[in-house]
Amino acid sequence: MRFPRLLLLFAACVFFLPAGYAQSSDVTMSFLPTVTVPIGPTLGDGLPFFDIGGGGSIRGELAPGFARWLFGRAFIDYELLPINGSSESLSVVYGGGALGASFSPAPRFALRASAGGGIYMAVADVGTVRNPFVEGGAELLLRLSPTFAAGLGARYKYLTVPGDSLYQGLSVQLGVVYDLAGSRKGTDIRLTPDLGAVFPLFFSFYDKNPLGTALIVNDESLPIEKVKVLFYAKQYMDAPRLSAEFDKLAPGASKEIPVYALFNDAIFRVTEGTKAAGELTLEYYYLGRKTTKTVPITLNVQNRNAMTWDDDRKAAAFVTAKDPLVLGFAKGLASMVRNEAGTAAVSSEFRTALAIYQALRAYGLGYAVDPKTPYIALSEQEDAIDFLQFPSQTLAYRAGDCDDLSVLYAALLEAVGIETALVTTPGHIFVAFDSGLTPENAARAFSDSADTIVRNGKVWIPIEVTLVKDGFLKSWSVGAMEWRDGLSREQAGFYPIREAWKTYEPIGFAEGGALVSLPAQERLIEAYKSELDKFSRGQIMSRVAELQAQIKSGKEADKAANRLGILYAQFGLIAEARAQFQFAINKSNLQQALVNMGNVEFLDGQMAKAKTYYERALKANPADTAALVGLTRSLQALGDLSGFRDSLAKLQDSSPNAVDRYFPSGAATARASEAEERKVELWTE
Repeated sequence: MRFPRLLLLFAACVFFLPAGYAQSSDVTMSFLPTVTVPIGPTLGDGLPFFDIGGGGSIRGELAPGFARWLFGRAFIDYELLPINGSSESLSVVYGGGALGASFSPAPRFALRASAGGGIYMAVADVGTVRNPFVEGGAELLLRLSPTFAAGLGARYKYLTVPGDSLYQGLSVQLGVVYDLAGSRKGTDIRLTPDLGAVFPLFFSFYDKNPLGTALIVNDESLPIEKVKVLFYAKQYMDAPRLSAEFDKLAPGASKEIPVYALFNDAIFRVTEGTKAAGELTLEYYYLGRKTTKTVPITLNVQNRNAMTWDDDRKAAAFVTAKDPLVLGFAKGLASMVRNEAGTAAVSSEFRTALAIYQALRAYGLGYAVDPKTPYIALSEQEDAIDFLQFPSQTLAYRAGDCDDLSVLYAALLEAVGIETALVTTPGHIFVAFDSGLTPENAARAFSDSADTIVRNGKVWIPIEVTLVKDGFLKSWSVGAMEWRDGLSREQAGFYPIREAWKTYEPIGFAEGGALVSLPAQERLIEAYKSELDKFSRGQIMSRVAELQAQIKSGKEADKAANRLGILYAQFGLIAEARAQFQFAINKSNLQQALVNMGNVEFLDGQMAKAKTYYERALKANPADTAALVGLTRSLQALGDLSGFRDSLAKLQDSSPNAVDRYFPSGAATARASEAEERKVELWTE
């Protein structure tokens, strides 16, 4: 009676033990018809004792979750072994177990090998035998679906009797394998999101830059294929946004993917922090069956004025240069500068920036630290949330922190085409603008070049905007000092707004009901001219006296007069400049003075006279770039198409870079626009 008890134990292993592991492991049941091919023992003449027979096998297998390539097997077999040349046969019942390993060259195929043994009971007319047996086998498994597979294999069995073997043979099996957890197969995939706060200002930014990540873990024994991850927040998105798509994720593997979102502008209406519902959807195929898994997410949506300082360039998104309120404020002042006679100092960019700054002062703009979100504290914490005002808000409130004032001034300048940059030092932010001067002209125009920032051939003017009540010149002086101090400690950041816009696009924003009323134009003009005159006197007085003394000494008086003429011209003193250039021409017919006299006549609108001086200069030096540029521009202004094209061709041969800079449209037109402001960059010494 001992063998039936063993069979019951094996049956328990086959049917009950695997079920306890079905949640974490691969558990299968197999039903396999069998054809037996005897190998031994043999009769005296070499014939096999047994003939080909048949039977069947029921087995249960467990592949542990920690090593799915390994499996354990419990089985019950029955085989009928006909005795060769006789009507009798041997009935054999087996109960045993085996250990094996599996290899999958492709998701639907597995090659398996195993070895094991157990107890058999053989029954014949002459009696019953119970003894151990051993076996080994191999098979090919074809997975038809997550639930069913077909198996084809062979097992070698050796049935022992004391001192010999009762039977040796192959059992060829073809049957069906059923996965007890097949209905759940392909679902053991984990999707874990890790999303940060959503900042409405950057709602278009998240389309190309992730708002967080999600971790996908494949806990299945086979790969998942055609994987897609989509993010959707119904309240603020028109459709799900595809975040990732890839071909395969291997069993036991994990993959971290970025999560993108294409928000609509509804999210920009959030004026107070709120929470919103979202979801991540995972789509994939497991053995040809499509599975979809959705994970709900709670989004933390900040207010539209919020940002963090993990990347200082983010502030550029607040520089809304196309805001109607900003455009109206800035363009009126730029027009005032263009129309104001007798103030042609330095460059139009410089004068316009000065006028806008003085207008902010007259408007009553002030510096006020936000006690809840001070820049000096929050800028040092990359994850701290700051509150920045949009330019129209700062104009409406007439006050702001250093970041608010910097954003406003940058927006006003960008609104009239003046390039700006945000400048940072530890705990502080201010603005620099492109002066429109070359480094060479800036060195002539400014008494101290250390007060400027030279980057990529451009000369920038740093402005400490919090000192708006002290005027442009004081703000420039302090801004330059702060830049030099930060640079010396290698703690100065310089972020051109237009470069930052490529990553952090500004959003169209207009504050409903905001009203901005500029002071009277007479007051604005007076504030502008007063500060400009103060600047001009401070820049040229000492240098004028020095050059006049050199002229009186007679030592290279023509060259000194030429330099003095350039200084006068750069500050809009055309009559004084003309007198100095004429002195140099009369004294030595100085070629450089001829070029510069042509520049003065060009600035004064005397194109025919300018043409004459440029031509005289080119007789002395036919390859002079400044003279060629001046002559070409004069001919263009005069509408001399033939002369313009000839001169442009000579300039192309002599200096192609000058053509690209001053005549980007080539010979497309022979007449410059009447509205185009005349300015000269090429002065020669």
